[in-house]
Amino acid sequence: MKRVLAVFAAAGIAVLTLAPSNATAQESDQQNRIKVDIVQVTPEPVTSGQQDTLTVHGRLTNVGDRRVSKAEVRLERGDKLDENGLRTVLAKSPTGVKFSDFQPVAPSLAPGQAADFVINVTLHGVSSNSLEINDPGVYPLMVNVNGVPDFGGLAKVGQATTVLPVLSLPGGGALAKPATPAKITMLWPLSDQPRLVTAATDGSAVLGDDVLAAELAQGGRLDALLSAYEMAPAGLSQAICLAVDPDLVETVQSMAAGYQVESANGRVPGKGQGAARSWLDRLKLDLPGRCLFALPAADADLNALARAGATPLVQYALAGDVLHQVLGATPLTGLTWPIDGQLDPRTLAAFTDNSAQTLDTSLLRGTKVTGVLLSAATVPGSDPTQLGDKGPRVIRLDDLVSAALANGSAAALAALQLHAGSAVPLVVAPPHQWSPSEADAAALLSGVQTLADQQYLAPTGLASLASGPTPSTKVAPGYSEQGAELSPGAAGAVAEATSHAWDFYTSMEQDPASPVTPAQVMSPVFDGLLRAGSGVWRGRDIGAAGALAPPVTLLDSLESQVGVQQPGSPITLASEDSPLPVRVFNNLQVVVKVGVKLQSLSGVINAQPTIQRIPAGIPRDVLLGSTVVRSGRFTVTVSLTTTSGRTTLGAPARIELTSTAFGTVNLVITGVAAVALFGLSGRRIYRRITASRQRKREQQQAQETAAEVTVPAHAPVPEKLTAGVPGDERSSES
Repeated sequence: MKRVLAVFAAAGIAVLTLAPSNATAQESDQQNRIKVDIVQVTPEPVTSGQQDTLTVHGRLTNVGDRRVSKAEVRLERGDKLDENGLRTVLAKSPTGVKFSDFQPVAPSLAPGQAADFVINVTLHGVSSNSLEINDPGVYPLMVNVNGVPDFGGLAKVGQATTVLPVLSLPGGGALAKPATPAKITMLWPLSDQPRLVTAATDGSAVLGDDVLAAELAQGGRLDALLSAYEMAPAGLSQAICLAVDPDLVETVQSMAAGYQVESANGRVPGKGQGAARSWLDRLKLDLPGRCLFALPAADADLNALARAGATPLVQYALAGDVLHQVLGATPLTGLTWPIDGQLDPRTLAAFTDNSAQTLDTSLLRGTKVTGVLLSAATVPGSDPTQLGDKGPRVIRLDDLVSAALANGSAAALAALQLHAGSAVPLVVAPPHQWSPSEADAAALLSGVQTLADQQYLAPTGLASLASGPTPSTKVAPGYSEQGAELSPGAAGAVAEATSHAWDFYTSMEQDPASPVTPAQVMSPVFDGLLRAGSGVWRGRDIGAAGALAPPVTLLDSLESQVGVQQPGSPITLASEDSPLPVRVFNNLQVVVKVGVKLQSLSGVINAQPTIQRIPAGIPRDVLLGSTVVRSGRFTVTVSLTTTSGRTTLGAPARIELTSTAFGTVNLVITGVAAVALFGLSGRRIYRRITASRQRKREQQQAQETAAEVTVPAHAPVPEKLTAGVPGDERSSES
């Protein structure tokens, strides 16, 4: 389908294909062999000032595996539709009640071959080739294709449906005009799949692919949208509001300065510099005096991100001033338009809950949401309405017109015609990634101008809908999860990376000596995370993972700029309470507050984390308080974290320590040993003294005993026996 759209966009014509009609079992086997593209229907809408002729331009393409011969087409009309009937036709083609004549298109269509066709029929008059539309209203039109496939007979081989709005008929009646024409505002989205890997305006920008170059070039999707906007009728100049993706503008600005593209063979020069410069210059010239507001950056899937817990990223998607800085225009502020016009209650909480003071940071300042564009089907009540007690004002999107617009300008104009008498303003909201051709977009604008000229609609500026009376009705937003939205796995991965990035950001401060702010350091990371959380990755998890890789790599690189320096030699600690010297570094241009953690080992206890402030670009020596419990040589691990402790910064450092200190345990052991030594020594001395005294007593006793044995007591010796014995007194006396 994209290839076909590109062909028609290059030719400057519109493409419209609606659901094929029901068919018999035999037709079901054959009717999808030919793809029918209804390129243009004129007039659109039908008015009495035109000729009584309807012309349909289109193309047949053989998308089957067989040749189809004798291809012929005719136009069929169904019964007039009301609102419910239009909703049915948008999903399922009706049965025809009036038919034109068959006319040949091609004698043979081989597989892949295409042929253009033109059908001319009478609108109002009676003839064999007339649709016989006698009353104004909305009518379904079907292009029916018959042919003969190889190995088969004549069969219906293709069908497409469109819708014809009829305001009045040549020579017939006119649709009653409402007493008060409905106000109409048109949103004109300019958005694209995120492709920027590295933003720069010095020629060093890098894109993931070069598809955007073709979209910006003449005939490309974004060129067609801008061209149609530039050619819009003057009466709609204030009723059309450009909804521009800031990431697209930043990408185009980077391309205009020169860029490279990643490829299988490495990076190669991009080819879209000239187209980017031209498109951006045109956009700048178109904006003075015109309405402009910002889409969520990178067309972020706000609801999926909010449910995954990435609140700061949701807020960041609405912050910034890229449109003013790059385009020089002043956009409407406080206004946002979620994908599908739906808002999850958790997304609303991210808009309004500032309990964590996140919106006060310089990175998110200006995020306040005062108005939100939501599908009327999700917000009950009447205008003006406010979401919750503190929520933003609701601007309702017409869900019928939005659904019809997905099927082309004719269906959208039909829906607007049916709602011409609405008391609620009609806001036309195409898909964010809108892909009409220039002709189809121009036909929509021309048709709206016709409805305004005929006094069925009243063009109104978006700014007036965003202001007005203070809402008195307060409701909660309804939300139905979309099956194709960003998957929980993809959104969860983005949310996890956002948590670490935000944790790191809140640990930063601006260095007084440097003009660089923490927001400038971390913005590239958050920009990349938004690209990974874009709604274009709905159902494309592989693409989301690829978009997430660059910001995660950048975040890792920034975190590695802060760390612990590995010492060149072991550190000696002389006492048990000697502080451990650690050198930390910060190679960023901002101050970083870190938590320093010392892993507890058998040799060190009571090592409590400390918060340190590391200046930009200057290593700092930090003394860590700790207690050494043993002497010897051992290793400790020192690491840095954010102030919350949730994110590790840099690689841990392993530091060798040599301790000559006696720790408390050693002192206790030594004291006990000393007491034991003194006790044993005292006991030994006591025993020696006791033994010495005992020996003395024993010696004395022995001497006394010996004396008693040597000089025993005896009876008197006769004098004659002792006479003359030397030493005997008695002898000397005699």
